[in-house]
Amino acid sequence: MSEAFVPLEWRGLPVLPERDPLAHKGDFGHAFVIGGGPGMGGALALACAAAYRVGAGLVTAMGHPSALPYLAAHLPEATWRDWPGSLEELPAAAVLAVGPGLGQGLAAHDLVREIGTRSGPQVWDADALNILARFGPDLLRGDAVRLFTPHPGEAARLLRTSTAAVQSDRATAIGRLRARYGGHWVLKGHHSLLLGSGGRWFCPQGNPGMATGGSGDVLTGLLTGLLAIGLEADAALSLGVCLHAHAGDLAAAQIGEASLLAGDILAAVPAALQELRKNHAGY
Repeated sequence: MSEAFVPLEWRGLPVLPERDPLAHKGDFGHAFVIGGGPGMGGALALACAAAYRVGAGLVTAMGHPSALPYLAAHLPEATWRDWPGSLEELPAAAVLAVGPGLGQGLAAHDLVREIGTRSGPQVWDADALNILARFGPDLLRGDAVRLFTPHPGEAARLLRTSTAAVQSDRATAIGRLRARYGGHWVLKGHHSLLLGSGGRWFCPQGNPGMATGGSGDVLTGLLTGLLAIGLEADAALSLGVCLHAHAGDLAAAQIGEASLLAGDILAAVPAALQELRKNHAGY
């Protein structure tokens, strides 16, 4: 671990803002999660649910029609839009997440290229990163706040190197990612590295049980929801990554690492948030 990266202290992370008694759902942002290609509706549902769990006022899933039953079964609170389609009708400041279960077909390529021209806050994960790796940084033409969440394999494709090379010097790899693509980064893995505009950190929490399908989709949703409620990029990045890790630790303490599912991480998020608020309150 590079000495330039400092640990994020769980107790020192920001808490969710207090809600005004007169607030309505429009005060807490509108997140759009784009993904859910054929056979991948669960990824879309997990990400949407995670955005709601950190306080987003409205969450809309945009996916292949075959993904709609997943959302209807697991998250009736979310609204739905079919893709392919254009994003022109969305509000300019809409917070977008792109990647959970997206796939790499022609429709996915068109959506990712259009998102690259937009100026609203964005979270990029999974196949969106693989498509970005194919086109390179010229795809990112809009002046947007962007959070990128690669695992080592995706980072290797973005840097056109090997996974082994990324893992051999993770600190250098995440620096190269930011230099090439801009934005704010988390390089996922053991002690995930974070590189934002205001510092370099690592998350000392988390456990190997979180290496399970859908875990990254939960993280994407958490980050998207935090941006939607108005957190700045560095705060959303640090809180989202450590909240995800701490929720994973709480869940693993209950059921064991081997049995951990992404849904268990998601289910533990409210308890983690309550614990963080109690820490801040001093009781």
